Amino acid sequence: MISYHELRDIALECVASVTSTINICSTKEQSTDIKKKSSSSDYVTSLDRQIESETVQFIRKNRTSDGILGEEGAYASGTSGIRWIIDPIDGTSNFVYGVPYFSISIAIEADGKIVAGVVADLSSNDVFDAVKGHGSRCNNEIITVNDNDSLQSAIIATGFSYRPERREFQGGMLQHILPRIGDIRRFGSAALDLCWLATGRLDAFYEEGLNLWDYAAGSLIVSEAGGTVRTTNLAHGINLLLATNTRLDKEFQILINNALQH
Repeated sequence: MISYHELRDIALECVASVTSTINICSTKEQSTDIKKKSSSSDYVTSLDRQIESETVQFIRKNRTSDGILGEEGAYASGTSGIRWIIDPIDGTSNFVYGVPYFSISIAIEADGKIVAGVVADLSSNDVFDAVKGHGSRCNNEIITVNDNDSLQSAIIATGFSYRPERREFQGGMLQHILPRIGDIRRFGSAALDLCWLATGRLDAFYEEGLNLWDYAAGSLIVSEAGGTVRTTNLAHGINLLLATNTRLDKEFQILINNALQH
């Protein structure tokens, strides 16, 4: 039986292999081949599709019986009980506009639970990873969440939906939250936001309406770095993801619950 560490290592090798063939910063033609999905600001590029295709090919060479779920349509049910969850570019809008904050996210699920994950910052040299029960790392160094215990000084990241009606709801939440915290950040990649929380660059993160590929790897990296991750089911099948360091957890939950009622 394969170990979770071996699965993590395959994901690390996959990211290294895929990114070695791509010069992100100089590939201008990639950002000209743009299509839109759910809205006028929900982009997919040829690079999204290329990364997903190469990632699936790499996994298939190493794990022929595993399931696959990719944001851009890759899917296989698998027979091994292992599933690979892929977001080829989390933060495609940033990539399209040349904002250096986007990532590859690969999570590995065993029997319905995320057991390993890798998130690679495509605009820097940071590669985050975690194995369930064995901690989190950035560039092979152990990372932990910070110990800030004050919401009044907390830097909190969030994200917004592509759908106008959800943005209106999210704006109402933000109006309640903003006066009660240190400050807000909206970087544009939930996977990286979670990794930045795991390494102490942020104090908390929340976002509603995320897909599994957006947060599967990052959530494990947070929890293995000593943080807490919670999901709450809202109306119409929409989930709200909350992540914090443990010292802010209860106070942050109260803040978010109050914001939902305003």
